[in-house]
Amino acid sequence: MVGSVLPDIIDKPLGYIVLPDLGDGRLIAHALAGIILISIIGLCLFRSTLLTGALITGVISHQILDEMWNIPINWFYPLLGPFPVYLHENYFGWGLMKELTTPSEWAFSLAILFLLYIRSSESASFRVRTAAFSSVPALLLLITGR
Repeated sequence: MVGSVLPDIIDKPLGYIVLPDLGDGRLIAHALAGIILISIIGLCLFRSTLLTGALITGVISHQILDEMWNIPINWFYPLLGPFPVYLHENYFGWGLMKELTTPSEWAFSLAILFLLYIRSSESASFRVRTAAFSSVPALLLLITGR
């Protein structure tokens, strides 16, 4: 779990507070070089390949879900040059509005609420619960368009 959020824990403060001129929260921990650095640091800290492997699996899953290959200059940093500069006025307000106006966020939130409702209902039959839980993968495929 830590590995899956580690790129944002590292890059968001780095990109918005330490290096605000870049104005981006996808820096070194979102790059392939970041995986190597986190692996080395993990092996030094944990002295366990199992814990380090779990950490790196989380980092890689984060990069896959962020579709970092679509931003090759960031993903292959430093091979393709410096990080691009993205400046957004009122970044946090912009990010909040982006999340609130994305249909997939609403659909995913509604699916979670539906599942919580079905799970909490004592009178729900086994068929309804099964249908609700089996519909989640189909809903996710529909949302992502894949």
